[in-house]
Amino acid sequence: MNTINKASNDDHNNNNISLRRVKLRELLPDIDGILIVGIIIGKQRPRKFLDRKSPVESYIAVWNFTLRDSACEYINVSFWGSTEVVFQANDRFHTGDVVEIVNPKVRLRSLNDQGEQYRPMVTSPYNLQLNERSNIVLHEGPVINAYQKLLQLPTKPLAGYVTIKDVHTRGASIKDLKVDILAVVKNLGTVRSVKARSSETLQVRTIEVFDQTSPSLKIEAWESDIITRSEKWKPRSTVLFLTDLRVQWSVFQREFVVKVTSCTIVTENPIGREAQILLEYAKDAPIETTEIVDNLLVAISDLSLIQDVASVRQVQDRINNLTENNTIGSKQFTVLMYAHVTALDLDGFSRVLLIKCICFSARCKIQLKGSTCDNQECPTNFENEPPDVEIVFDIKMDLMDHTGTLVDCKFGNQIAERILGCTAKEFANWSDDQKCILKWKFLIRRCKVYLAASYVGGRNPVIITVLDLSVANPLEVAQRLTVY
Repeated sequence: MNTINKASNDDHNNNNISLRRVKLRELLPDIDGILIVGIIIGKQRPRKFLDRKSPVESYIAVWNFTLRDSACEYINVSFWGSTEVVFQANDRFHTGDVVEIVNPKVRLRSLNDQGEQYRPMVTSPYNLQLNERSNIVLHEGPVINAYQKLLQLPTKPLAGYVTIKDVHTRGASIKDLKVDILAVVKNLGTVRSVKARSSETLQVRTIEVFDQTSPSLKIEAWESDIITRSEKWKPRSTVLFLTDLRVQWSVFQREFVVKVTSCTIVTENPIGREAQILLEYAKDAPIETTEIVDNLLVAISDLSLIQDVASVRQVQDRINNLTENNTIGSKQFTVLMYAHVTALDLDGFSRVLLIKCICFSARCKIQLKGSTCDNQECPTNFENEPPDVEIVFDIKMDLMDHTGTLVDCKFGNQIAERILGCTAKEFANWSDDQKCILKWKFLIRRCKVYLAASYVGGRNPVIITVLDLSVANPLEVAQRLTVY
């Protein structure tokens, strides 16, 4: 260990002190006069408490962060002091900063300490505590790049992650437990301000991610540090390894979500085989409903091979089985049905068309909101010219027979154009009378319907897709209609 002289910038101690620079692996209990260089890999917002030792009403604060100085060594740090000093330090230092920890107190961790369950998992058997005799400053030197590479090293084994599908399907059994997630960014929600019970105003952002098992999982991030970092994350391009997320049921969204906790460490684009495989998948993965439907149509090219006739009740039973036991066997099934079309709102208030950006250079093909593209990387958001758009069908229908009703069966765009006999662009220019006439060609009539049900997870775990639709022959219905 090298001995160096360093002048502390701490307002409480401006005297020169003799310091020894040490590595985290070299720490010993109650060692004094040391300096540690490392990179901040995670931080939590500071908290303040009433100082019970003070004769007058005053507050103290604590700021917790996690420091790393090598691939195998990382440690939790607590900075105690006045609210002003602690909150200023939190505002100044961020994840990714290489810092010098000057004259900390080294304390042996106690696994029985209740506070340990609210801190990230670390490899060091010690904690570092900073007080009025300690300091933290930015480190300057040629080795900063070497420290910054540590940001891509996970703090837990990648192989221990839980798939998004398991969160959705096993959510009830792992509710309120902490899980690790390896996923790719799909969409970044807007930052919202929420009033906490303590009257403190907090920020929250919903981050939507996906993996090979499911196209959607929502992560609620309440830490301002993570929200700030998320501004640089790119859909389909940023892989995230998030540790110790808490599984919860969202009453508002009616699905299982995960929330960032005080134990969470977020590793961006982690180094590892699992992350590389996921990134390759993410480049062209079908994650939007329309993409999933289009891929399904390509996979099922010969409808004559679908000979399994089923009633609505049988389809519903198979959907329930698909949802409960999706890890076994295929993620989809196909059937032939004879059912009445009971809902097909082509001329009403239901949305039947989507306007999508088709800027292929940015690899986006997503629904437009207003006049801008949702894809943050789309060049049209930085240019004055309006984006190139494509109009496609997005139609839902209900099917009913003597055993029940299937709701929200989707038409793929290609199928809708073939069945309706017009393109989406042509349909957009039709009058309401023309649309009404087209609707009544199928509405309330018994039809021969080829269906596919696909498990995708999320809030609506199964997509029911109409592969073909035509008015049924009564003789064929009498011969093939199922009783149950």
